[in-house]
Amino acid sequence: MKPRPLVFLHARLKTEIKTKTGLKRFLPAVLSGEFERSEVELARWQGSGDIAATARANCYIVVPPDRERIAAGEWVPVLLR
Repeated sequence: MKPRPLVFLHARLKTEIKTKTGLKRFLPAVLSGEFERSEVELARWQGSGDIAATARANCYIVVPPDRERIAAGEWVPVLLR
């Protein structure tokens, strides 16, 4: 059985993200909308051990290691679950 390829797309960020630099981050999020109207926002979570937040999420926002802040309205890469 072949592994399934990872599916990435881009969506408009609903609310600002602030994070530390240095690591690529995959933050649990909720994707809504269709095609060019796709929007994404962070799932409420308390850190990497928050299993319930990961279960609520339907995707992950990919934050590049050099970004400390991503403004609301920017297009961000999203990894589908």
